[in-house]
Amino acid sequence: VYDRLIALSGAREGDTVLDVGCGTGYLTQRAAHAVGPRGRVVGVDPAAPAIAYARSVSPPNCDFHVAGGEAIPEPDASFDVVVSSLAIHHIPPQERPVALREMYRVLRPGGRLLIADFRPPRNRAVNRLIGALSGPAMQHNPIDQLAGLITDARLDVTGSGDQWPWLRYIQAQRSSGA
Repeated sequence: VYDRLIALSGAREGDTVLDVGCGTGYLTQRAAHAVGPRGRVVGVDPAAPAIAYARSVSPPNCDFHVAGGEAIPEPDASFDVVVSSLAIHHIPPQERPVALREMYRVLRPGGRLLIADFRPPRNRAVNRLIGALSGPAMQHNPIDQLAGLITDARLDVTGSGDQWPWLRYIQAQRSSGA
């Protein structure tokens, strides 16, 4: 699933990639594999223990910051690709537009964005059960609002779809002239 997300992001040999909400760095490591030793991958997450673990298990072309998506400590236009998986629902609703503007800020013109998060089950009873078991994470899942938030951040939505078993993804791009 994670390799497929990296493929959908368009990350390729030599790219610089940012993983927002990287947690323990699993997706970051998959991106590092895709960009190879000439590429660079940076992960940001507000949880210091997760970042410490990610640093201990990741290849040398990975770097990590204890930071949220609302304040990414990287220069403007410094990434070819920004990815975020299973993280956007953790960002408070009022901070999501800020985080997406930050993702836009750090993307180079022509840069690509991929956000993936839980796709609520289509069956109403199963959806209620999952919501009851998972608590607020699924109850405040913004997946249906993401396209609007992305376009509000001045990114162009280029695609979307489902990734088995429970993910929905949205692809976007920063305009080359932006």
